[in-house]
Amino acid sequence: MEKDLVKRAHSAFNQGDYQHAITLYQQAAYQYGQHLFDVNINICEQRLQKSGHAVMGTPRVAPRSVPKSVDAIPVAQQLAETQELLEHYYRRCQELEYRLQDAG
Repeated sequence: MEKDLVKRAHSAFNQGDYQHAITLYQQAAYQYGQHLFDVNINICEQRLQKSGHAVMGTPRVAPRSVPKSVDAIPVAQQLAETQELLEHYYRRCQELEYRLQDAG
Protein backbone atom coordinates (compact mmCIF):
# COMPACT_ATOMS: atom_id res chain seq x y z
CA MET A 1 0.00 0.00 0.00
CA GLU A 2 2.97 2.33 0.53
CA LYS A 3 3.69 2.64 -3.18
CA ASP A 4 0.45 4.50 -3.83
CA LEU A 5 0.74 6.81 -0.81
CA VAL A 6 1.10 9.96 -2.91
CA LYS A 7 -1.76 8.91 -5.19
CA ARG A 8 -4.01 8.35 -2.17
CA ALA A 9 -3.04 11.77 -0.78
CA HIS A 10 -3.79 13.40 -4.13
CA SER A 11 -7.11 11.57 -4.33
CA ALA A 12 -8.08 12.67 -0.81
CA PHE A 13 -7.22 16.24 -1.76
CA ASN A 14 -9.34 16.05 -4.93
CA GLN A 15 -12.26 14.68 -2.89
CA GLY A 16 -11.99 17.58 -0.43
CA ASP A 17 -10.82 15.39 2.46
CA TYR A 18 -8.01 17.80 3.31
CA GLN A 19 -7.33 16.45 6.80
CA HIS A 20 -6.75 12.94 5.45
CA ALA A 21 -4.68 14.39 2.60
CA ILE A 22 -2.48 16.20 5.15
CA THR A 23 -1.93 12.95 7.04
CA LEU A 24 -0.95 11.11 3.86
CA TYR A 25 1.25 13.95 2.58
CA GLN A 26 3.01 14.05 5.96
CA GLN A 27 3.70 10.31 5.71
CA ALA A 28 5.03 10.81 2.18
CA ALA A 29 7.14 13.73 3.39
CA TYR A 30 8.68 11.50 6.04
CA GLN A 31 9.55 8.88 3.41
CA TYR A 32 10.60 11.04 0.47
CA GLY A 33 11.57 14.43 1.92
CA GLN A 34 9.68 17.22 3.61
CA HIS A 35 10.58 19.81 0.96
CA LEU A 36 8.71 17.80 -1.68
CA PHE A 37 5.38 18.09 0.13
CA ASP A 38 5.48 21.45 1.94
CA VAL A 39 3.31 23.13 -0.70
CA ASN A 40 0.81 20.26 -0.76
CA ILE A 41 0.41 20.36 3.03
CA ASN A 42 0.18 24.14 3.00
CA ILE A 43 -2.61 24.09 0.41
CA CYS A 44 -4.56 21.52 2.44
CA GLU A 45 -4.15 23.62 5.60
CA GLN A 46 -5.35 26.73 3.76
CA ARG A 47 -8.41 24.89 2.42
CA LEU A 48 -9.24 23.63 5.92
CA GLN A 49 -8.88 27.11 7.39
CA LYS A 50 -11.08 28.60 4.66
CA SER A 51 -13.77 26.06 5.47
CA GLY A 52 -13.46 26.87 9.19
CA HIS A 53 -12.04 23.49 10.23
CA ALA A 54 -9.09 23.20 12.57
CA VAL A 55 -6.11 21.28 11.33
CA MET A 56 -5.92 18.25 13.65
CA GLY A 57 -2.56 17.62 15.21
CA THR A 58 -1.27 20.97 13.97
CA PRO A 59 -1.42 24.21 15.94
CA ARG A 60 -3.51 26.98 14.40
CA VAL A 61 -0.84 29.29 13.03
CA ALA A 62 -0.55 31.40 9.93
CA PRO A 63 0.04 29.23 6.88
CA ARG A 64 3.59 28.95 5.65
CA SER A 65 4.26 31.53 3.03
CA VAL A 66 4.60 30.39 -0.53
CA PRO A 67 7.07 32.40 -2.60
CA LYS A 68 5.35 34.79 -4.98
CA SER A 69 6.60 36.40 -8.12
CA VAL A 70 5.19 37.98 -11.23
CA ASP A 71 5.92 34.78 -13.15
CA ALA A 72 4.65 32.39 -10.46
CA ILE A 73 2.68 29.39 -11.66
CA PRO A 74 -0.76 28.95 -10.09
CA VAL A 75 -0.54 26.71 -7.03
CA ALA A 76 -3.03 24.18 -8.42
CA GLN A 77 -0.95 23.82 -11.58
CA GLN A 78 2.23 23.46 -9.53
CA LEU A 79 0.55 20.79 -7.40
CA ALA A 80 -0.51 18.84 -10.50
CA GLU A 81 2.97 19.09 -12.01
CA THR A 82 4.58 18.01 -8.74
CA GLN A 83 2.24 15.02 -8.57
CA GLU A 84 3.17 14.00 -12.12
CA LEU A 85 6.88 14.31 -11.39
CA LEU A 86 6.61 12.28 -8.19
CA GLU A 87 4.78 9.51 -10.01
CA HIS A 88 7.33 9.58 -12.84
CA TYR A 89 10.30 9.34 -10.48
CA TYR A 90 8.62 6.64 -8.42
CA ARG A 91 8.04 4.52 -11.55
CA ARG A 92 11.62 5.15 -12.67
CA CYS A 93 12.93 4.08 -9.27
CA GLN A 94 10.89 0.89 -9.48
CA GLU A 95 12.26 0.16 -12.96
CA LEU A 96 15.83 0.60 -11.74
CA GLU A 97 15.19 -1.66 -8.74
CA TYR A 98 13.84 -4.38 -11.05
CA ARG A 99 16.90 -4.06 -13.30
CA LEU A 100 19.17 -4.45 -10.28
CA GLN A 101 17.30 -7.56 -9.20
CA ASP A 102 17.51 -9.03 -12.72
CA ALA A 103 21.24 -8.28 -12.98
CA GLY A 104 21.99 -9.70 -9.54
